[in-house]
Amino acid sequence: MKKLIIIASLGRVRPLTYTQPGDDPLEHAHLSEEPGHIVEINLEHLGSVTTDQSGRFGRSVPPNRKTGMSYGEGHNLEERLEQQALKQAARTITTIVTQAGNPRWQLISPQALMPRLLKALPAPVRHTCSTSNTGDWTKLPIIEIEKRLLGTAVH
Repeated sequence: MKKLIIIASLGRVRPLTYTQPGDDPLEHAHLSEEPGHIVEINLEHLGSVTTDQSGRFGRSVPPNRKTGMSYGEGHNLEERLEQQALKQAARTITTIVTQAGNPRWQLISPQALMPRLLKALPAPVRHTCSTSNTGDWTKLPIIEIEKRLLGTAVH
């Protein structure tokens, strides 16, 4: 039996498949990952969105009135960029779960991100999530993930 495991952060979504041992006594439970299935989320950095040059007010101001400098403010820009990355991660997870046929699946995500990520998922996808673990495991090698999920390393 196979189970879908999705490891997600704001920068990466990594789907894995957990396969339980079958009738063969030599088989063992293991995780597998399809090459090329890791989805990198292009999180824009604040510096790439803002500029260090301040703008000026429009030139249509009467000459007797002084023009001032306009200094750009973040106006919650960091939160908006994070929200965009969150929505993109949720869309990616939705696509992965839907393409797999909406099976029961497990989510592993950083603790601070978990509630917001689950809330961003559509209800049918969220309801098929059977369990969730916290942690940023997106860059761990499979052998380390197997140690954490299965208790022992599979060789």
